[in-house]
Parts: sequence; structure tokens; C-alpha cells
Amino acid sequence: MQSVKGLRRDLRKTSFIDLPLIVGLSLVSILIRSLSANWPLAVNEFDPWYLFYNALLIAQVHGNWYAVPPDVLGWLPWGYFIELGNTIGLPFLVALASLPFYGTYGANAVYTVAIFSDILLAGLGVVASYLSIESITNSRLAGYMAAAIIAVSPALTYKNLLGGLPKTSWGAVFILFAIFLFNQGLKKKNIWYGVPAGFVLFLAEISWGGYTYIDLSLLVAAFLLILLNRNDETTANLYTIMVVVTSFLTSLAPNNIGFMSGLAHGLSLLLISAVLYLDLYLTKTLPKEIVDSRNLIVIAVLIFIFTIGLSGLSILRPTSAPIPSRYYAIINPFYQVTIPIDKTVAEYIPQPITAMIQDFGIALFLSVIGMYYLIRKGNLVGLWLLVLGVASIFGTSQQPYLFNYTAYMVAALGGLGVYYIADNLLKGVKNGNSSKILVGFFLAIVGISLVADAGLATLASNEPPAITNAATSFLTTNYSWVSAANWIRTHSPQHAFVLSWWDYGYWLEVLTNRSVIDENNTLNGTQIKLMAEMFLNNETFAANVLEKYFHLYPYGSPNYTIPVYIVAYDAVTLVYSGNQAQWYVGYPPSLPNAFFGYTTSLGDIGKAMGAMTTIAGYPLEEYINLTELNNTITQIINTYATTNPTIAQALASQVSQAEPFAWTPKAYNSLIVQMFIESLYQIGYGQPIAPFTTQIIPSSSGYIITGSPLPRVQLMYFQPAYIALFPVGNGGAGGVPYTTYIMVMVYQFTQPGVILKPTVVINS
Repeated sequence: MQSVKGLRRDLRKTSFIDLPLIVGLSLVSILIRSLSANWPLAVNEFDPWYLFYNALLIAQVHGNWYAVPPDVLGWLPWGYFIELGNTIGLPFLVALASLPFYGTYGANAVYTVAIFSDILLAGLGVVASYLSIESITNSRLAGYMAAAIIAVSPALTYKNLLGGLPKTSWGAVFILFAIFLFNQGLKKKNIWYGVPAGFVLFLAEISWGGYTYIDLSLLVAAFLLILLNRNDETTANLYTIMVVVTSFLTSLAPNNIGFMSGLAHGLSLLLISAVLYLDLYLTKTLPKEIVDSRNLIVIAVLIFIFTIGLSGLSILRPTSAPIPSRYYAIINPFYQVTIPIDKTVAEYIPQPITAMIQDFGIALFLSVIGMYYLIRKGNLVGLWLLVLGVASIFGTSQQPYLFNYTAYMVAALGGLGVYYIADNLLKGVKNGNSSKILVGFFLAIVGISLVADAGLATLASNEPPAITNAATSFLTTNYSWVSAANWIRTHSPQHAFVLSWWDYGYWLEVLTNRSVIDENNTLNGTQIKLMAEMFLNNETFAANVLEKYFHLYPYGSPNYTIPVYIVAYDAVTLVYSGNQAQWYVGYPPSLPNAFFGYTTSLGDIGKAMGAMTTIAGYPLEEYINLTELNNTITQIINTYATTNPTIAQALASQVSQAEPFAWTPKAYNSLIVQMFIESLYQIGYGQPIAPFTTQIIPSSSGYIITGSPLPRVQLMYFQPAYIALFPVGNGGAGGVPYTTYIMVMVYQFTQPGVILKPTVVINS
């Protein structure tokens, strides 16, 4: 009760002075992240669809997370065992928030909370940043700067827009609140602040699921505290109460979070308590001359153990290491290049410093100053923030998917950096060693940088949800995926099985309520590899895989039991050249400018000729004729370089981007390419044109484009059932007019001789 009353007094004292500014910054943050409301509202990106799905499962059992049924739809036949762990955390919080309205509005209540919860996150992030940093420094300037950095951070777009359900961001916000509460307990010397701090830390761990990272960072912070001789009885007692609360609440979770067991998690937190108490005991009992060097001895031993541990992890096979390969790849970047999936997922590919500067702005540099401040003056939570910041920045440089967690750590440290520089400049003014103009200039530079960040964040936030623009970069609505998913949901039986590349597994599972072969959280590399092999080989190979590995048989077979569908998508372009309609797979790289007969991919063709070949272990040159590609570029340069260098440069650029379509005979015969060719013929008008056969012929109106028609395709084991085309844009003004569509194809696995009548939907 004392901690609750003290907390109320602290917040009441703060609110009268700071409320207008913090509310204003919170509104700025909310408005920026709400710009996506200009477009049709939906759950955003890919993973959040599964979080929404689990929130719905929890709401259906009235918030009882012990009664949530396992997911029987996730990547057949093993999803039951893996996906069970995702029914806790952020979906649980979303479900609880929707329960008061669930009886009246049902699933719509959960859907609405899932979409608009990001508004609450945008505001809470500002508040948490202010409170935590103001508490550490006792400086409102530091708190304001941390809050302002978060409010306009370009890193908090994309995954943090409406419907984003960013688990990592929620975890970061709860961590900052835990830092605030713990620090208030230290300042008040009231150990009972550990109770609310422990509860908030529990929310951080279940909402994110990355509690091993939290445990290890606390352990490192505790040893830094000992090394710097800043441990005391209040810190040890307060920390112990906090982690006892956290461990107890986490132990109540029905399913494991992270990859350590719940027991190991609780013991690891309590081990840190034991270390803090051991340090206090040794300080009191050992002779002074030994006490002065005890921390150095302890740290030396720990560094030795840590080094031996890392060396062992580097030598051992990752499968036998106590951490998953995805996290091991952060510790050992040289290992990352050996994981095929990591090499194909943009979020797992190390990024350059320029990309991090664009995401985090000037706060990235200021955070270094903030780290220095914490080394000099930080208590346990200050040192914890230091460790969190260093680890998150390094982790994000290795695997960018952490960026919307790191933004909060960088903002907090950046606020500390501004405070430290400004405070020292003001001391210099007082001592006559500096000028107020210099202080104003520094703050002006920071302010201008934040305005620039706000501009970038505003531009990046004004985009539609991925499902309503087919995950393209075009700022337009496109319902091809929605249309295809709706057809599967309404025209296939409940027990149907859907295959696709793993990027779209959550869309298909949740929107169609059908079993899928893989999705964004598939941990079984074999499952993804089999899908890649089916797409990259001919249809007979794909049929054999389905029968041999999944015991699934084609429609019309005597052994048929489960309907099997295969889904793929990419852009296609309809060109009117002369009086002839022509189809090209892909879209013009120069859209909406002139079209010269070369296209590039934004969907499965590009992934087939890159990610799929990598994961399947197939040489790219078996599918891409690099010689033809290079010869075409050379021919263009030789033809146009002297007469029209502008055309030469534009054509050469378009040809280089057309690499996914420089097909070899093996690529032409692959299932993925054959599906696109057959689907274009199913449209009923226009001639599909073979890539790299285009000729540009001058005409009275400018020029026309001709090319060799693609041979007709009629697959035997896979037949088109539904084809959806929705436009993303027109182009070619002053030249050859064209319209680019997103085409989503739904094929069914059929016995040779069975004929389906496909439905083709073209929204123009």
C-alpha cells in the first residue's frame, strides 16, 4: 500500500507540470501512427494476423488461457506442438481488453481492439520514455527529449501502424515502466515498489516472449553494479521482490515462453538476487584489503566463464547449443550465413550503419553519450538500460527485425545523451567556460533533427495494410489477396489443405480458416524446403512430394480424402501495342513511365529465383540464364550508347532488374512458372509474351513492342480453380499504354483427366 500511495503522489506531482507537454507529444505520436487510417483498416503485415487469431481463440473461452484449444491448422501436420506457445502474451492482453464487448460484438470486438491497440501503444511509449528517463536523471529535459524521440521515431512505422500488434514494442514499453517503478523505489528507499515493477516486468516478458534476453541483461547489469561498487541492501531487496513477483506470475502461464523452461527462467532471476546478496555478505565479512579487490576477482571469473561458454557455443553444432539458431546467429554473425532461411529473409540480414541512422536518426549518436552517462552514474536499472541498449543496437545491426524494440532503448539513451551534453554546457556557462549560444545551438540541432524524423515517420506511416495492397510498395488498394482468400474460405471444405510460400501462411490460415503447409513462424526447415522444391520442379515432382510426404492424393483419385490447393502470386502487366493485347509476367521497373518490354518481380517469381533456390539448395544458374542477361545488356549499350545514351541507360537498368525472368529451360518447366503461363491464357484475351524476346519497333506514333508468344500450358496434376486480378497502376503515357495487375492464383491438386472450370475475376 505504501508503494501505491507513493506512486500516486509521484504521478500527481508530475502531472500538474508535465501533463500538457507529455499529452501533446503523445498526440503527435498517435497521429503519426494513425495516418494509415486513411486507407481501409485491417490487421497489418503478416505475423499480426496470427496474434489476432490467437486473441480470438482466447476470447472464445472467455479469457481463460488454460482452456485455449491448440492450433490444429498451423503447418500440417506438426503445428499443434509448435503454435501452442503463441496463445499467451499480447494475444492474451488483446483478448482481455475485448472481453467486455465480446458478448455483443463477437469477433468484431477482438478485431477492433487488435487494430486500435497501437494507438494506446503510441501514447504509452511516450509516457514510459518520459517517466523512466526523468526518474533516472531527475531532469525534465532528459524526459522530454526521450519522449520526443519516441514520438517521431521513423523506426516506429510499418510494424507499429494500426493493426501492427508489435510484440517487441509492447515489451520495450513495459520494460521502461519497470525501470521507472524500480528507480522510484530506490529513490524512496521503499522496497515495495518492487511489486508493481515485478508485475510490469511480467507483462514485458509475456507480451514479447523474449525473456531470456531480459534475464541475461539483468545478470550483466548486476555484475556491472558489483564491479562499480554500487550495490546496496535496498537494491538487493527491491530487486528480489520484483523478480519474485515476476517469476511467480510467469509460472502461471499455461505454455512456455521463449526457449527456456519456466523453472529455469524463475531460477535465473533468483540467481541474480543471490549474487547481489553474496556481494553484500562478502563486503561485510571479508577483510578490507580483500573487499577492495573482490569485485575484480568475481568479474574476472565471470568473464572467464562467459568466454569459455561462447567458445563452446562456437565449436558445438548449433543444434546442440542451448539457444535457437536464430538467436545464436546474433551472437556469432559468421554462423548466420550458414542458415539458408536467414540468408533469404530481409529481417535477418545485417544492415549497414546508414540504414540504422535512417531508422533512429540523431538519437543513435546521442545514445552513445547516454551510455557513457550510465556507466558513470547508473544504478542497477540504469546499468540495465545500458546493457539493454548496447545489446539491442548490436542485435538490430545483425537482425533488423528488432528495430521497433531498439527504438525505445535508443530513445531513452538519447534523452540521457541530450541531458548530459546540455548539463555540462550549462555548467560551463556558469563557470564562464561556455556560452548560452552554444547550448541553444546544440538544442536547435537536436530539434531540427527531430523535425526531419517526424517528416520521415509521417511519410512512412501513410500506407495501407499489407493485405489490402497485396504487400506491394504501391500506395493503392488491391484486393486480389482478399478475393482469393475469400474464395478458398467459401468454396473449399473445412478440412482442405493450402500450400503457398511461407510468407503468406498466416494470411491463408486466418482468413480462410484452413490448414497450411507453412507460415511465418514455421520452425521446421524441411517443411519450407519441400514447398520450395515443389515450386522449382515440374508438376510430377510436386505431386510425388504430396503423396509421399503428406499422404495427400489428387481430386479424382481413388485415394482422395483431403482437397489440396496451391496459391501463388505476382504482378502481371497488360500491354496494348499496336492493336494487340499482350501479357507480361511481372511489372515494369519504371512504372508508371515508359515500358520497353522488360519486367521485374514483386512476388513469387522473384522469390523462386532467389529465396526458394537458396533454401532448396539449387544453383541459381540452373534457373537464371545470366549469360543471356549480360549479353542483352551489352547489346543494348552497343546499339544505343552513341545515338541515344538516355535510352541505353534506361534499358540497361530495366534489363538488369529483369533477372528473375531470364529463364532457363528448367525454369520454364518449373511448376511456379507454368502456373503463371497457364493462368494468363485462362484470362481469355491477350497473348502472353516470353521474357527476353521483346523487340522495339519505331512507328508513326512512337514505337510498338513485339515478342514471341509463350507456348500454351495445360498442367495435368494442378488445375486453376480461381484467378484474381486487381490493378495497381497504369503507365506508358506517350508510348505503349499498359496496366499492371496483381494476380493471385488458386490451383487445385487433381488427377490427370479431371477438368475444372476456373473462375477468373478481373477488377478494372
